[in-house]
Amino acid sequence: MKTGGTSFAQLVRANFRKDECYPDALLPPESDLLRRMEAYSFVPRLVAEVNARSTLRMVRGHVPYCVRSMLKADYIALTLLRNPVERTLSYLNHCRTYHQEHSNSPVEEIYEQPWFFKSFIHNYQTKLFSMTADEATAETRLGDIAPPLPPRSAFLTGEPLPSEAQQLLTESPARLALELFSPPTGALEADKERLQSALRNLGEVDLVGVTEDYGSFLKRLRDQHGWRIDFMPRSNVGETATRVSSAFRKRIAEDNSLDMALYEKAREMVL
Repeated sequence: MKTGGTSFAQLVRANFRKDECYPDALLPPESDLLRRMEAYSFVPRLVAEVNARSTLRMVRGHVPYCVRSMLKADYIALTLLRNPVERTLSYLNHCRTYHQEHSNSPVEEIYEQPWFFKSFIHNYQTKLFSMTADEATAETRLGDIAPPLPPRSAFLTGEPLPSEAQQLLTESPARLALELFSPPTGALEADKERLQSALRNLGEVDLVGVTEDYGSFLKRLRDQHGWRIDFMPRSNVGETATRVSSAFRKRIAEDNSLDMALYEKAREMVL
């Protein structure tokens, strides 16, 4: 997330038919935001839908690397990593732009919020590359609301929302949507063992790129895999609209030391 996926989606549409791509092939134009989030981020739904179709050639999603082993077909794996400091700042700006509860908050304040920090900032890239299939499909969540939220299935029955969910919908609607569908990265603790697992898995990826050298990634797609690259899209790539102090940047780097190591590995693979 926040590594250049919007730009990449444009290229996918230029190289594959809609019926060949997940989730595009399964999402009618009238699909609401929650259905799109579910298709793109909810591992059990993504795996089930992809495995049920034999005509897909491209699968996209903000999902852990372990999903690759859960799919029946043998897909070539592509990924983009990003400098953790820049990715974090981009994510914080995303929160300010798209999350109702964060629209008037300084980025430093959003950074301090435990659920968002643990789920989408703190060594997030390492967690995605080290999660197991059991972890990626678990109902476990960060759990800093008491009583804990009910299972995700309870939100999809059409029945009135439980009181805890109603409270969260009022106080933090973005978090409620993310709780429903995103892998439970916030419930994990990243450590050196996870980093080693993430590094091994990154080494298995067929084509690794870094957002800061997006052009090189596209050239290798063209030269190694025959993609048609008629333009170099830059939508949502590299923007950091809010100025922050050097001390805050240093803190982000220190807090995400495992992600910094994973990113450096990715850079070595690109060179």
